[in-house]
Amino acid sequence: MSSEPQSSQPAEYADPSTLFEESVCQDCALYQACGGSSAAPCGCVWEEPARRYDCKNCPLICRARTDAPDPYHKVVGDGRTLDEVSIRQKRLQSEPRDTEGERPLPFPILIPYQTTDLPEDTRAELKWAGVRLPKLISTGGKSGNPTGLLASEDLRSQLHVSPETNILAVLNGRDDLLAAFWDMPRSMVYEMVDRHGIDGMTGPTFSISSEREGNPRTPAAQNVIMQKRHHQVVSEIETRTAAVPIPNIYWRDLRDRKQWAQWLEDNDQIHVVSRDFTMTRQTETYRPELAGLSQILSQVDRRLHVLAVGVSMEKADWTIHRLAEAGHTCSLVTSDPLFTGAAAGKRFVEVGEEVEKRDDPASNSELARLNLEVAERHLLDTAQEISIYNNTDTGNPREALLNQPTLRKKRVTREERSPSHSASPSSPPQFKKGKAPR
Repeated sequence: MSSEPQSSQPAEYADPSTLFEESVCQDCALYQACGGSSAAPCGCVWEEPARRYDCKNCPLICRARTDAPDPYHKVVGDGRTLDEVSIRQKRLQSEPRDTEGERPLPFPILIPYQTTDLPEDTRAELKWAGVRLPKLISTGGKSGNPTGLLASEDLRSQLHVSPETNILAVLNGRDDLLAAFWDMPRSMVYEMVDRHGIDGMTGPTFSISSEREGNPRTPAAQNVIMQKRHHQVVSEIETRTAAVPIPNIYWRDLRDRKQWAQWLEDNDQIHVVSRDFTMTRQTETYRPELAGLSQILSQVDRRLHVLAVGVSMEKADWTIHRLAEAGHTCSLVTSDPLFTGAAAGKRFVEVGEEVEKRDDPASNSELARLNLEVAERHLLDTAQEISIYNNTDTGNPREALLNQPTLRKKRVTREERSPSHSASPSSPPQFKKGKAPR
């Protein structure tokens, strides 16, 4: 496991309440959701005369936004606050409880995405596969449009996975794509989600940026409205699709983290949450985000499962251990194995307790397949050593992560492994050729 220091302070995007004038904020329609900010009164943030009040060419939502297709008075009511969100994750609740009162989760330790990088005639027999928002909608005109993949007759065939693979829609992407998703008729997306039998959807990652520093600093109004839009979409997933709605945990400040912890504590029907790390991959940005998430979850008096999106294999062990210390399990939702093989032409090799990336003469498609096997094996070995995943003392059958392999094949432990067990390019057992039936 990595020797990175184990402590880090949570990332903060807004200043503490002592740094703003309450009298400036209390007349704002967003005050109850915001709590106040040093960015108050959330007017135009641009100092350059050429950009100041140029609302048509500015993506930021501030209280001075007027001459734009989406002026402030039209968007200030967007979305809903966290305390207005009520979701049940009904499909997870149908699972019977184990001897400790916990419900088993259907998620494996590894959920790969970017499976479209696999050869077209491959049907990967994965337990779960992810698909990101850029694969589902595209920008165009004034709002988003379904992609050919989402509009296709057979989504799983287009993703190069088997008909039995569960699909997780990960609603992350660039800000312009997320804005297009918000502006489009989302009911059209939800209908297609149900037609394809998509099994779970994470909350969208509408961006939050710093209200404390930067040029320009982000108005608090922008961040609060982005959060409210996330809460609205999660509620829509619950009421308008058969997919499991999975909230994406992110925050502006300590006040938000306390609200998330209280909401999770009060809503004991929530068993799985998501956290997106795709924009915070560097160690100096990743660790504060994980620290903030751990702080929230450590205040929840039950075990939750975290879908850690965009975590590379270099940070996998760290993530698993830090969340376990807070009392929670996780799955890594990542493109790392497939991208490393299919795009970078490198192979995962286990060296002790680490995974290294090395050049390999095998074809990129073969490397992608082999990397999935190595990644899953490594993550399972890591989890196997942590009691929360493998409570052998009590014989707890709840530990579904160790019984739900990503690849539909027999589990081989680190102790059982020998060179004869190693996969070779000619025999990847979890993949089949040929078109998936429709």
